[in-house]
Amino acid sequence: MSAADPQHPFAALLGRWQTTGTVLDDAGAPAVAVEGTDEYELMVGDRWVVHRVDVRLGPDRARALELIGDHDPQARTWAMHAFDADGSYSLMRASRRPDGSWLFAADEVRAGLRVHADGRSMSATWERWMPPDRWLRWMDLRFERQNVCQPTG
Repeated sequence: MSAADPQHPFAALLGRWQTTGTVLDDAGAPAVAVEGTDEYELMVGDRWVVHRVDVRLGPDRARALELIGDHDPQARTWAMHAFDADGSYSLMRASRRPDGSWLFAADEVRAGLRVHADGRSMSATWERWMPPDRWLRWMDLRFERQNVCQPTG
């Protein structure tokens, strides 16, 4: 498959995106502005997606590299291996919801990502687990497509 193949499960995400949004405090009020870029591209062989994140959260910069792939057909999920510039590592699972949006989930965080019908924008809502029994809205992000990525080889 090529980057333009609409049958690839992540085809709609491929490209460079301008990222804006807000981190919310525990009361749900805007606390920190988010601004930067997200980029999704296929690796050679089209089995892995490389996701690069470079954003500012207020005065702080957050950079990460994520590899999305390792499809589990029985669970209908893809592994998301994220490596942050601060040295931390996390593992999430990606799955498609019945409405076509994505769910990215780990034990204590989750995000719903929706590519809008125009194909030029998407939005995400992140939540974090608040013991003992509820999910708290954490970030609202918006993405505007800048271009489409090509495979790396």
